[in-house]
Amino acid sequence: MEGFQAYTPLRLYRRRRKEHFNEQLKNLKLVVDWTVWVYLLVPGLLYFSGWYASLWSKPLPSWATGLTLPTLTGIIDLVMLTGGILIFVEEADVLFLKSRSLWMRTLMKQGIYRACLQHLGKMIAIMVLTSPLWSRVYDMSFIHIALIAIWFGTVASFQVIVLHMTKVRYTGWRRWLRMIPLVIAMGIITIGVTSWMHGHIWSLVAGIVVAILLLIMVGRMRLKMKGTFEGDVREDLRERLKFTALLLSRSITKPKAPRTRTMIFRKPRKLLRHRSISNRTAETAFKAFFRNSSTMKLYLQLGGLSIAAVALPPFPVNVIVCGLLVIMLSVLFYRSWDVFATSDYVQLVSYDEQALNHAATTMVRMLYVPIGILMGYSLGAAWLGWLEGIVTAVAVVAFGLFVLSITGWVRYIRSA
Repeated sequence: MEGFQAYTPLRLYRRRRKEHFNEQLKNLKLVVDWTVWVYLLVPGLLYFSGWYASLWSKPLPSWATGLTLPTLTGIIDLVMLTGGILIFVEEADVLFLKSRSLWMRTLMKQGIYRACLQHLGKMIAIMVLTSPLWSRVYDMSFIHIALIAIWFGTVASFQVIVLHMTKVRYTGWRRWLRMIPLVIAMGIITIGVTSWMHGHIWSLVAGIVVAILLLIMVGRMRLKMKGTFEGDVREDLRERLKFTALLLSRSITKPKAPRTRTMIFRKPRKLLRHRSISNRTAETAFKAFFRNSSTMKLYLQLGGLSIAAVALPPFPVNVIVCGLLVIMLSVLFYRSWDVFATSDYVQLVSYDEQALNHAATTMVRMLYVPIGILMGYSLGAAWLGWLEGIVTAVAVVAFGLFVLSITGWVRYIRSA
């Protein structure tokens, strides 16, 4: 009984904060190989230290001297919007904490304090990194830079509390309908007030005082909000899993949402006039290729890279690159056919070997012709001219069809 009486809301917050920290550290150890990172971080820190020292001792680059104060403030304001508030409320707390206003208020208050300190520390770190710009470009003293850091930290804390109040109250499109104008308005005010206070220390001190008073006001408003328990639990879960999701995104593929309808070829329209078995099989394989989002994305990427690869190099490098790309594409398209031909659904139907080979040739030609036309025209337009690009497009398509025929014949001989 004594142990239960000694368990205070402050201790509950500290215990959950410690558990959250240990959980994040455990997830980081599972994903990150510290031996590899030591070899990456040590040279990186040495290089960054030398580059940072050069910003103080050497002439600044042109992009730094041309960076205006509103632009830099806008970039920093985007950084302010990152992060959130954790009050460490869980779904099971509905049995006890929801009816204990003192406990809930303590968790909220400690979460707000923690968020304010985090954003203040983040802004101080950013000001330290950008201090060469503030000192050498905008002629600010170190006292002025320190006051700017406090100003940014206070504004960032104010913004995160205001946005948190919107997040726990609304969901879906209603949330974005309120957050987008709110973010734009706060960004414009921050940029305008910072530019107006530039070079005036006393006005900056007055701005910090006003920002602190507004911060206290919105903090009290957050503590007095009613009926937001479900929203608090939802936003807490989202903030706690944000770092874990970022780590897992590098090692685990995100599951795709199930689709009842495809994005392309939704209706069973005919693509080939002659309805032979080989043509219908090639048509099915062609539609299956583009109905798969991963292969369609790969096809678009290959098309874009092929166009850039033949348009940028000079003659005769572009012609050699074009020939190599045609050979590479023929191999890739035939491999895509192999994936389709060896699938379980195709194995259920008995095909004539000759009809299957004819279907493979038809399918890879259908895949190659659009890329071949674009690649050939880009080659001719960049090398000879816009009208001559039509001739090179025809030549590249003809050469590609010849390569596809040779590749199909070699495959047929090996499989025989």
